[in-house]
Amino acid sequence: MVKALFGKFLVVLASLYVSRHLEHHCHGEHCHVCHHIHRCLEFISVCMELVVEPFELALSGVFFRLPRVKFPKTQITTLVSQKVLLLN
Repeated sequence: MVKALFGKFLVVLASLYVSRHLEHHCHGEHCHVCHHIHRCLEFISVCMELVVEPFELALSGVFFRLPRVKFPKTQITTLVSQKVLLLN
């Protein structure tokens, strides 16, 4: 449980870092802030994939493996269906 909370805390911190430094003054090709932003976004995307994938599997399992509900066909009983001879 502590590990899960720590992971969530890291995602929140990474998101805050990205939102705070998104419009920074870039120093060019070797900008350390751009590097950190890139790493934070990679970390967030990996964590979101780990979170979303089990839910996708569970939902697909529920939707595609549900037993098909078959309703019994109700037969309407008429004289013709009972093959009663109609005499005039």
